[in-house]
Amino acid sequence: MSVMKEWTDEQILNYYLGIEHSDYPRVFWEAMRPHLDGCTSLIDIGCGPGAFALAAARDGFHVQAVDISKKNLDALQGRIKELGLKKVKLIYGDWLEVEAEKSDVAVCAYSFGGTIGTARGLKKIFEIAGKAAFLISPYSSVQTDFLTEELYVKMGIAPPSFSGDYRDLLHLLQNQGKEVECKIIEYDFGMPLASRDELDNCVFYMGEKLGLPPTDLLKEHLQKIITTRNGLCWVPNPRKSAMIIWKGRSETVDND
Repeated sequence: MSVMKEWTDEQILNYYLGIEHSDYPRVFWEAMRPHLDGCTSLIDIGCGPGAFALAAARDGFHVQAVDISKKNLDALQGRIKELGLKKVKLIYGDWLEVEAEKSDVAVCAYSFGGTIGTARGLKKIFEIAGKAAFLISPYSSVQTDFLTEELYVKMGIAPPSFSGDYRDLLHLLQNQGKEVECKIIEYDFGMPLASRDELDNCVFYMGEKLGLPPTDLLKEHLQKIITTRNGLCWVPNPRKSAMIIWKGRSETVDND
């Protein structure tokens, strides 16, 4: 699986707006809760700007957030300060090279590029995790976010794709002898706009994100699908992901 490109400032801003108003990561966190009894620590691996690190910190977990992008970690540090959160340790570097403390829970979401999604990377996750690990992966390798499948066809452009999906992870885990369960979760990770006046800027942002030229066709598509949510204009983005759940040792990690 390929390494993600560096996030832009606008992508990070929209990410935080998205996790504030959308279903992500809430629906996953709720699905994880039944497996978190007695857990006090969590490591978010390939955390990006830190959706799960923030969710866990809000719930009082001791959190480690690992990412290969200093820009993502700087953004996360700023967000942590804004929200007044505590007990979060940021770790910068490649997953196979960083030193991390053992944790009750490990989470890795959409970050299986580079070394994380390799056999060695996955093995390290299970060595770090105590009670459970949650691996969240694309259901399909094709990316047609924001209901754009028909738009790619109209423009004669192949949609971007991941280099793999959850079946590749399941295959690697099977080779490692890991017993896991897999849940398919549907959710909306859309994007809020303060008003329709922001639509032109949204066209350029979407064009860059989706690999589509910012033409009238894209603007017409957004005008067609835009709705309202939480008092804001809302660009819906229904998605489907797989959450692979591994249950490990029964004891919790001592963070004292």
